[in-house]
Amino acid sequence: MSSLKVYSTSVTGSREIKSQQSEVTRILDGKNIKYELVDISQDNALREEMRAKAGNPKAIPPQIVNGDHYCGDYELFVEAVEQNTLQEFLKLA
Repeated sequence: MSSLKVYSTSVTGSREIKSQQSEVTRILDGKNIKYELVDISQDNALREEMRAKAGNPKAIPPQIVNGDHYCGDYELFVEAVEQNTLQEFLKLA
């Protein structure tokens, strides 16, 4: 079982965050990469956990983590997809 987590929120007024979250999950689903979606809107502790792992007190979803290893945010994810280095980015390789 993979320990890949995608921190997201089901409660946001930001169209940009919604579209980024859905793009990340769409790409992971398309590549059959298993992940857990963590909804930070359900619990402030989850938001703090996401920000602690990202090392940024203002981090916003989506943020991607594999176990104890912080992978990155949406921009880094897209860059890895474009450069065909997604497995390395996600710490799966």
